[in-house]
Order: sequence, then structure tokens, then C-alpha cells
Amino acid sequence: MRKITKGSRVTWIDLQNPTKDDIQYLKENYNFHPLVLEELQVHGHRPKVEHYKDYLFMILYYPVFNKERRETRPRQLNIIITKDTLITTHHKIILPIKSLLDNCNLYSESKKNYMSEGTGQLLFYALSGFWKNCLTRMQRINQRIDEVEKEIFRGKEKEMVLEISFVKTDIIDFLRIIEPQEEILDSLYREGSSFFGPELKPYFSDILGTHNQVLNHLRTYKETILALEDTNQSLLSSKTNEIIQLLTVFSVIMLPLTFIASVWGMNIHLPLDDNAIGFWVIIGLMSILTGLMVFYFRKKKWL
Repeated sequence: MRKITKGSRVTWIDLQNPTKDDIQYLKENYNFHPLVLEELQVHGHRPKVEHYKDYLFMILYYPVFNKERRETRPRQLNIIITKDTLITTHHKIILPIKSLLDNCNLYSESKKNYMSEGTGQLLFYALSGFWKNCLTRMQRINQRIDEVEKEIFRGKEKEMVLEISFVKTDIIDFLRIIEPQEEILDSLYREGSSFFGPELKPYFSDILGTHNQVLNHLRTYKETILALEDTNQSLLSSKTNEIIQLLTVFSVIMLPLTFIASVWGMNIHLPLDDNAIGFWVIIGLMSILTGLMVFYFRKKKWL
């Protein structure tokens, strides 16, 4: 689907699921390298930026959280920037880009604000929204970590094992998408001023700063969830040890009682066999022995 939005100084061409006709349109109207046009139709695996004489070509990845699968996966965004045209292509909807494009199409004031200062400024608005949206999503991860921490100390360590795994996987996937793009944005910051002009360097610095905030948050969250995982595992191990200790104490208490019962249960003549109160003597002996062992174990704080 092709959307063309024209401003006073900038034309924005957005291609969702670009077809051969869309690629042919770009080929006929712009002097792009064939390899660049070819990459617009395929799914890449790494971000990059390429500087050409008359345009820049960028591949970025936007992290999308799937609520059903509880995982984060990347969506590819291709950007070609000339002196007067911004071209974005993607195979699925990328919300920050869609939001900016809808604002430009629906509101004349927004179109005037975003598309009246050149492609460099429009690129700034697009990438700024791109990374600020990622920064907003940090709140969701932080909330999940807080919930895990509360549940751990409410005695739900066993239930949190799976939840911690989900949160940790989400953070790692997010980090794997975001981290490699630092080099791309740094290159745009260093080299972009020669293409767009030095006045845009502070804007690209702002984009890089927002990306670094996202990256720092993710690294902090990763350390936090790993620490919570260790804490949860320690609490689980402690509970397991307590159960084993309790079972061991009961086994030790029952061992002499079982021995006495086994001896007096043998089919041979034993002391107290002919005594009328022999049974109660043995029961009393076993009770006293049990009481002494329980007293000893409590004194040692094993019970």
C-alpha cells in the first residue's frame, strides 16, 4: 500500500508491504542503487546505514511485544532520505511511524509543523517518536518486575519461576533488538550533518540520547531480574532444605520407635511378655523416648 503525503518542502512516501509496482515507481522516479531497491522487499537481519551522494539508506528495527506469546520480536523499517523526499517501507504496521503519518494527513497544522523544514527535520520527528515510544514501553517492563518482586516476598516463589523466565526473555529480546542500533544512530549523528547541514546535529544527538536511555534502562532491568531470579532460587532452596530437615527429624524420631516395636513384635520370649502391664510399659517407654527427642530437637532449633 502506497501513501504519498506532500508538504511545502518535503514529500513523504510510505510503502507498506511494497510490491513490484512500488519498487518500479521508485526506480522510475529516483536514482537509487539497485541493491537498495532490492533490500526494500526482503527481511534483513541487522540494522545499517549507508551514505550515498544524493541520499541515505537506513534499516532499523522496532520491538513489538506479542501479548499472547509474551515475547518481543523486531519489525523492520527501511528509510531512504533524499534532499526533498522521505521514503519509509515496512511489512507490518509500526505504530510511531503510523501515528506521525496520520497526523500529517489528518491535520494541516501538524503537516505544516512536521513537513515544512526539510527531510532532516522530518526524519528527526520520525526517529524521535520511534525511540520515545520504546522508552514509554520501559514502564511495562518495570511494572512486571515490580509485580514479580512483590509476589516473591509473598511466598509465591514457585509460581514466579515461570514468570521470571518470561520477563527475562522479554528483556533479552528487547535488548538484542535495541543494542545493535546504537552504532547506526551514532553514524547518523557523526555523518548526518554533512548531508543535512550542521544545524541538525543537536537533533540527531537528541535521538542518540533517547536510544541510550532505552538501552540503559534495559541493562538495569536485566541486572534486576537476574538478581530477583537468584533471590527467588535462594528462597526456594531454603524452603526445600527446611522440608528435608523436617522429614529427617521425623525419620530420626521414628527410627528407635520402629526398632522397639520390631523387637517386641518378634515371635520369641522377651521380658514383659507375661506381665499384664508390659504393653503399657513399652508404650510409656516409647512415649518418653519420643518426648526426649522432641525436646532435644527443639532445643537445637531443628523443629
